[in-house]
Amino acid sequence: MLTKTFRAPNMLIALKNVQTDLGSDAMIISMREVPAGPIWAAWKKPGVEVIASKATKTDHSSATTQENKVTPTQEDLKKEIENLKLLMTGQKIPAPTNPLPVVGRKKEQSQNASQQSESGDSHFDLADFKALRKPPEEQLNLIAEKSEEALAKATSVVIEKKAVPEIPSVLLAIKQSLIDQGVNTQLVNKIIDTNLDALSPAILDDFSRLDRFIKHQLTACLPPTLKSLAYVPSKVMALTGLSGCGKTSCCAKLASFYMITMGKKVVWIEADTVRTSAIAEARTYAETLGIPLFLAYTPQELAELLESQKDADLILIDTAGCNPRSEDNVVELGSFLSVIPSGCTYLVASATTKDQDLSQTEKTLKQFGLKGVILTKTDETGSFGAGFNLLWQSKLPLYFVSSGHQIFGNLKPGNPEQLACAVVDGDYPEK
Repeated sequence: MLTKTFRAPNMLIALKNVQTDLGSDAMIISMREVPAGPIWAAWKKPGVEVIASKATKTDHSSATTQENKVTPTQEDLKKEIENLKLLMTGQKIPAPTNPLPVVGRKKEQSQNASQQSESGDSHFDLADFKALRKPPEEQLNLIAEKSEEALAKATSVVIEKKAVPEIPSVLLAIKQSLIDQGVNTQLVNKIIDTNLDALSPAILDDFSRLDRFIKHQLTACLPPTLKSLAYVPSKVMALTGLSGCGKTSCCAKLASFYMITMGKKVVWIEADTVRTSAIAEARTYAETLGIPLFLAYTPQELAELLESQKDADLILIDTAGCNPRSEDNVVELGSFLSVIPSGCTYLVASATTKDQDLSQTEKTLKQFGLKGVILTKTDETGSFGAGFNLLWQSKLPLYFVSSGHQIFGNLKPGNPEQLACAVVDGDYPEK
């Protein structure tokens, strides 16, 4: 018997390869999912592995030989003719002393018949006859019950054989840490299964090496970024997000860095004119930094300010807080975001916000063309799973990371590697 293993991206391609190599009469022995690509590419869709076999000519010839019956001798044929004559005359047939050799079940039936003949028991039992005359439906029901029992036993055996392998203590500790951080459970299980299948037992027991592998895999799940503050992502930067996520203070940090450190001409437009406290806070920051501040009460005024200040190197727009559960609030905020050039809107996400709230906000605002994410308040929490899930699910790059209340020196470029380290270690790196 010829046995061969096939690997392919999906089951359809694998079965086509089996038919091409072994023919249409090939028999499938097993099928399973296997990791695709290198071990750090945890986001890749797993492939399939199929083991198939095909019977050779030798197997067919041996099977045919076993099925051949034994040819009776001339003496046996004479006895059979005599028995037929006795039957025709109505006489009793004597029990055969040497029955014809047969194969398998037929041999057992012949022996049982000879024993009954020797005993001379020819009693006719009416109950046995009625049992033989039972409706076929009852027999079919009995067969179905037996089949279900056999199938249940076979299934239990298969489940026992395919039991989940035991996770080493080091890998189990890292898995629990990721779950405690709030990382998506589906992603955690996928990463753990990939390492369990691909890494050797020596690496699975080495915390430092395994920790490094996990961080690389988490980093690969996030979109790449520029990792530099020297580059201005866009000439217009409109910051939007939930109330209290740090939009105004983030505007001040961006203005201070690009004006003082990079020498850019920065303009601040305050579009959150409903709250007087927001205007007062923006005016305080603008006076401290010495940059011009403009107020936009309507979307038309915002469009006019964008046109009049197009000579500036960077235009920062602070918008009102978004309430994704309020339709009126989303419509009003959307009227301002609609006049902003495409690819200039950034979602400000606080690291202290719950996973569900961040996800709902991103789904509400993505219709206005979000360019990326700014993660704030990283110094106020030790759990970074919500921010990680936001970037992983939305595929938005991380442009900036903000911490602290001071407007000078608390702005860092977005770095997927640092966020992955924060998720595993529970603390955002300072550098």
